[in-house]
Amino acid sequence: MPAVSVIIAALEAEDFLGEAVDSVLAQSFGDFEIVIAPDEPRDYGRFAARDSRIRVLPGVPAPTGPGPARNRALATATGDWIALLDADDLWSPNYLAALLPQAETAGAAFGRTSVLDTNDRELRSIPPSVHYGSADFRVFEHAFGSFHALARRTPDRRWRDILAEDVLFDLESLALAGGTAPYVSASVYTLRRRAHSATRRSAFIDNIDAQYRRIIETIERGETMIGSPHRAAAVAVIESWVRMNAGFLTAAATTPGLEYQNYIFSLKL
Repeated sequence: MPAVSVIIAALEAEDFLGEAVDSVLAQSFGDFEIVIAPDEPRDYGRFAARDSRIRVLPGVPAPTGPGPARNRALATATGDWIALLDADDLWSPNYLAALLPQAETAGAAFGRTSVLDTNDRELRSIPPSVHYGSADFRVFEHAFGSFHALARRTPDRRWRDILAEDVLFDLESLALAGGTAPYVSASVYTLRRRAHSATRRSAFIDNIDAQYRRIIETIERGETMIGSPHRAAAVAVIESWVRMNAGFLTAAATTPGLEYQNYIFSLKL
């Protein structure tokens, strides 16, 4: 069995999935499998021909959302560790090699996310490039974007069918690691924003506040893998994101075309 299962959900990803897959195949650490879960009827089977470590699941009649798609991949995965990669994003070549030794000591480890602008230049870093400590809930309070973990796989891990499901999954990973996990700035997850990206659509921004509230309620009811010692800290993370979203909506009302990541960058956090 491979050490790491790389989970990729694919929706309208024909034009860029190859680059994401190539960034995994270029890893200096090679003990992994890639499981691609199409979230549409489209056949992505040709990507399996690139390497014997790649498996592509059958398509589905209609999109189910990223959480269910990732769970379909996870259900067939065999690795001891879970690594998430969106179909339009990239990893640095040392991503797994630098994270895995740290994760093995703590149960999870986080790399740095480089958020690119529409010209593929770094707009901002999550956490800020000056951060040299561990990953904890206070770091997440000011992340306002993807900050993925390499997490230990257990039978009951899953992504929720909810917007910002990746954020909740990582908060669970952090809680399972005891509230603090290693942060490896040299492991870089490159987040590329595409015209089709859900987070660039007005429907996402307009609805995310209600979804954040839903996450808070789910955490407070004890329906996640975030134990009672960490629930208040996890809720504080989502409440911070709610306030940021509210500030963005206010700014966007007077600045047509303003994008969320550009707004955060303008605050110089």
